[in-house]
Amino acid sequence: MPEEKEIERLREKLEDYYGTAMASGMPMAVIELSEVSSMSDEEVIERAEKLHLD
Repeated sequence: MPEEKEIERLREKLEDYYGTAMASGMPMAVIELSEVSSMSDEEVIERAEKLHLD
């Protein structure tokens, strides 16, 4: 399992990703953005992998 710093870095990348999507005219991204803060570490890793964020 990655260390906590790595998880937080991935969480920030997800927030940036969904924030940018929302600002680019994809209003549904606000739902995903709001979920990021309550995701478990495993969910953060899974979502980041799915979106090819490293």
